[in-house]
Amino acid sequence: MTHRNETATTATARVASWSAHHRWPILIITFLALAAAMFASASLEVILQNGEGDVGESGKAHELLSEKFPRGSGGGQGGEQLLISHAELSVMDKDYQVVAEQVFEKLRSLPQIKSVSSVYKTKAPGHVSQDGHVLRTDVVVDRQVKFDGHRADSIIAAVANAREAHADAGYTISIVGNLTTNREVNKIVEEDFRQIMIVSLGLGLIIMLLAFRAVIAALIPLALAMGAITIANGLAAVISQSYALNASYSEMILLLGLAVGIDYSLFIVSRYRKEREAGKDKYAAIVAANNTTGRAVFFAGVTVLVSLAGLTLTNHPIFVSLALGAMLVVFVTIIGSVTFLPAVLAVIGDGVNRLRMPLLDRVVGNGIWGTVTDKVMARPAIFASVTLVGLVALSIPAFAINLGFPTGSKALHNAVSARSGLVLLEQHFTAGFTDPTLVVVSADDVRAPAVENAVADLIARLEAEPDRYFGPFEATPNPTGDTLLIQVPMSGDLGIAAGGVEALREELLPGAFGSTEATALVGGFAATNMDFKAFVYNKAPIVFAFVLGVAFLLLLWMFRSVVIPIKSIILNMLSVAAAYGVLVMVFQWGWGISLLGSESSGVIVAWLPLFLFAILFGLSMDYHMLLLNQVKESYDRTGRNDESVAIGIRITAGQITSAAAIMVGVFSAFALARDVGLQQFGVGLGVSVLIDATVIRSVLLPATMKLLGDWNWYLPSWLEWLPRVSMAESEPEAK
Repeated sequence: MTHRNETATTATARVASWSAHHRWPILIITFLALAAAMFASASLEVILQNGEGDVGESGKAHELLSEKFPRGSGGGQGGEQLLISHAELSVMDKDYQVVAEQVFEKLRSLPQIKSVSSVYKTKAPGHVSQDGHVLRTDVVVDRQVKFDGHRADSIIAAVANAREAHADAGYTISIVGNLTTNREVNKIVEEDFRQIMIVSLGLGLIIMLLAFRAVIAALIPLALAMGAITIANGLAAVISQSYALNASYSEMILLLGLAVGIDYSLFIVSRYRKEREAGKDKYAAIVAANNTTGRAVFFAGVTVLVSLAGLTLTNHPIFVSLALGAMLVVFVTIIGSVTFLPAVLAVIGDGVNRLRMPLLDRVVGNGIWGTVTDKVMARPAIFASVTLVGLVALSIPAFAINLGFPTGSKALHNAVSARSGLVLLEQHFTAGFTDPTLVVVSADDVRAPAVENAVADLIARLEAEPDRYFGPFEATPNPTGDTLLIQVPMSGDLGIAAGGVEALREELLPGAFGSTEATALVGGFAATNMDFKAFVYNKAPIVFAFVLGVAFLLLLWMFRSVVIPIKSIILNMLSVAAAYGVLVMVFQWGWGISLLGSESSGVIVAWLPLFLFAILFGLSMDYHMLLLNQVKESYDRTGRNDESVAIGIRITAGQITSAAAIMVGVFSAFALARDVGLQQFGVGLGVSVLIDATVIRSVLLPATMKLLGDWNWYLPSWLEWLPRVSMAESEPEAK
């Protein structure tokens, strides 16, 4: 059967046409894929990374610890710290002692607790604050004890019960440590994750209703997004059996799935409806939509995939696994856009406009962008200069970016109960007790006199600097006697701790062990922070060069112009740099961070800028490709640059505005999470997309298109061999 005006000239259109004509097999295959994905997710336990990702000297130290110290034998896990405080009573007061001993006994009764020290029995120094009101107690967890459920849950519950029971008497009781704090944070993130999905879907539906003014059309993008997320999670569960994933993989799948899944289908469905309004039959409209917008969506998706693939060049398991999760959902979305979506449109036809909401027609319009474009095109040099200066100013703080991993109380949201304990540690002791710096000594026999003398020398050197290193310094040999672990608590301030690590590596360890055959490595949180930061700076140029290079080639092929790729890359980098600047102002300098319920930690999460770049550069290309696709289509038809720019912006205004609103909404939901890393991630993404979809797309892009004129489409004669991928179908005029 043939249909009038149906000319599938691009690969995406041919695939879409085939899918539309074979709609029922496509839908059946889709439902089978969904069923298989849900079965895989339910039956397979996702294997998560466990400590992978350490780099540099700290990575070698942690690897040696894992190898030489049996699990639970004291291999540098970091102690749990129980904090009890009373504003008026002294630690040595009888009533205070009774309460403290009750809490100690309750914790000792738990099977996973190996020991709870008591200053009342040991009289050990360093456990009572100088003012005498705060008690610090070491709680050692036996990680070899089999436990039904997470071993931290009952510890957290016991402390919470004690805190509630003695709150009226003026006691503050909390526990801090890697095991309990991470457990509490993870549970909060899981709660936020569910809320983010609900908020994002609700917001997406509202925006889709505003964009389409029809319920059925609004539900189609949500269906594609949720289907892609479901299938990607199933694939991730299967892949994890061979390659362990980072615990945040599912967050990446949700975030990218909602963003690109809704956006891509929004673009294609909008184009399909316009083609139907122009008089084309159902199949011809599907083909026309995929000849043009579908092709732009395909290239946009490929650009996102390429950007994310650049992260794999780091060869770092965290970057690779997060990129893998995001790539899975983007890949599934691309496939669904050219197969599932055409099949659905072929089944429902004009039913896409059912359940219309005409009242929304009064509040939704695209006139503002046409007005803005006219003003920009009239004075392009002025608008471009002012906007460029503003974006550069917003980007300047990015040069002061301080990468690292937030630590101490400032790293935790106010909702985390452990935060109060960390505050007490920081004010009266040091947060370094919860995650001390680790010195790992390796020798044929760590009990040999020469090594023991070197250890004693090191401890003496550490004790000589009490402002930097906090004793007592525990030295623990492994069972085979060839490895020794020395725990060195330091300041929780990353800047001070970094100086302490450098001094250990460059002065103290060489001075103490230089005359022995023993090898001494420095690990722990502060050392890991330094080494990972150096790793990111080392790998960033490789990732940037790959992503920018491949993006240039894709845009060159798509638009047959050397100017368009260069300009698009510059504009996209401006939006990314501006996002970096905002991150520094909010999370590093603390401007307005209290609105998020957090406190400035002075650092930007070390993995964030590189990952943000890959995602932002890919996503920002969505709008550029959709808009430039329309401009190029009109230019090929008329040969008039200025008119083509104006038409392209007017036609895509509503779609891009709706798509950007969805992305900003989804990312804002992440910004409201109770985890500092997720907040930084959400703010960075949201700001960049907002800038890109408004300032870049409505001002800088049309202004530079106007200023450059026909030079926008310049292609050297020696590149004329590039294959043409221009569209055969024309866009119906905007109404």
